[in-house]
Amino acid sequence: MSDTVSEECLRAFLDHLAETSNVSVAAKRAGVSRSAVYRLRAISPAFSNGWQSAIATGYDELEFRMLKTARFGTLKPVKRPDGTIGRATEYDDAQGLKLLMAYKASVEKGRTDATPDPLAAKGARDQLAATLEQIRQRLDTAIGTDKADGSPDDQSAAAPT
Repeated sequence: MSDTVSEECLRAFLDHLAETSNVSVAAKRAGVSRSAVYRLRAISPAFSNGWQSAIATGYDELEFRMLKTARFGTLKPVKRPDGTIGRATEYDDAQGLKLLMAYKASVEKGRTDATPDPLAAKGARDQLAATLEQIRQRLDTAIGTDKADGSPDDQSAAAPT
């Protein structure tokens, strides 16, 4: 690995850092040394800002995946009494509760200095309605697929976590 870092390698490093949130892995994938990127971060405000942005992107992605799993669950195989394998949605309620508490804390903090915006609220409601419609359509499709292959709906078979 080289201590001389090209602009292309720096971009690759930041892309991998956003993807992995791991400096060692990102440096290795970009073909640069860890010491070179740490040194550059210390002397280049622009690179340091890019680094922070990459880390934030990685954590935003992590938050999104965790929120998605908490809200929509994970499909798990379930053995039916007749020996066939079905599927059930399993939810991690503890993780969902942690995310909900963090969200409520951020909302409370924001209420102290935020002025209500009716247009933003309408936009949020419209976006939520569209998201719920997409979910409903996916569920209708999934249920239709299960019934088409003769499989009963196993959603009620999910074991609590």
